[in-house]
Amino acid sequence: MARDYYETLGVPRGATEAELKKAYRKLARKHHPDVNPGDKSAESKFKEIQQAYDVLSDPQKREVYDQVGHEAYVHGGAAGPPPGGQQVDMGDLGDLLRGGGGPGGFRVTYSGEGAPGEIQDLFAQLFDQGYGDAQSWQGTPFSTRERRAVRGRGADRQHAVSITFDEALHGKELTLQDQRSGGKLKVKIHAGIDSGGKVRVAAKGEPGLHGGPPGDLVIFVTVQDHPYFERRGDNIHLKVPITFAEAALSATIEVPTMDGWVQMKIPAGTQSGQELRLRGKGFPHLSAAGRGDQIVHIDIVVPESLDMRSRELIREFGLLNPHNPRLGKWS
Repeated sequence: MARDYYETLGVPRGATEAELKKAYRKLARKHHPDVNPGDKSAESKFKEIQQAYDVLSDPQKREVYDQVGHEAYVHGGAAGPPPGGQQVDMGDLGDLLRGGGGPGGFRVTYSGEGAPGEIQDLFAQLFDQGYGDAQSWQGTPFSTRERRAVRGRGADRQHAVSITFDEALHGKELTLQDQRSGGKLKVKIHAGIDSGGKVRVAAKGEPGLHGGPPGDLVIFVTVQDHPYFERRGDNIHLKVPITFAEAALSATIEVPTMDGWVQMKIPAGTQSGQELRLRGKGFPHLSAAGRGDQIVHIDIVVPESLDMRSRELIREFGLLNPHNPRLGKWS
């Protein structure tokens, strides 16, 4: 039995867009084919995760999924015979709901005097959302001799790609095989995209059904982790160690960014755990101009061993500057 998409992503049915994206990113990184070379089960699992996220992250598809159920997105997953022994051949309903159709198209045959109201209502809901012409189905009795072919949009074609942290920051152009024309297809991955992001290329999916428009090519993007930079939203975070003297007396140090090394001022009295900001050194905003910032997390590192003279100086410093940082902290 096919697995529920919410169960596949490990989220509740009322999950928000942010919760869906977080769950997808975690699972996609774990099961990505690049991380599990030659592992067919991981590849199959990755495809399941992609399909689940593709449906649930699209408000329109999710609405249909929640109303019709999981069978709406499983090939051949139509309901059984209606009450009274009347037979309904739903054909490739799953393909229709996905926006396309398999060989032979989508046909409905109803054996009886009139189509049940619930079936007519189902067709009305689907076609009102772009799956054909609801007018041709509402209130229309079907007979064993009457079969109607539905014009439908082609299914979306899916492709997964893994890019580096740097490529996500600056953008990347992909060269893919155009399955429809057989030629090369250039696709731009925009700067600032994050794991779980999608790039949609119009009309590069499966052919439409009975003259309907073709589907799209949907590219799912996974961004690889960086050895020491961490992305949170459009900001980049970095932990930077400094000495006790630099923290106490002030200093100017060199800090790495994705754009190269920059000089940063350490104010006198800087505390361990304090955050300093390098503006405009983060990821580009996808929906607005400008970039995020780089947040530098200060980590004061003390020497592990000291000579006698240094010990004397620090002891004298403590006597000249009596201070108890714990005083009143837990009162």
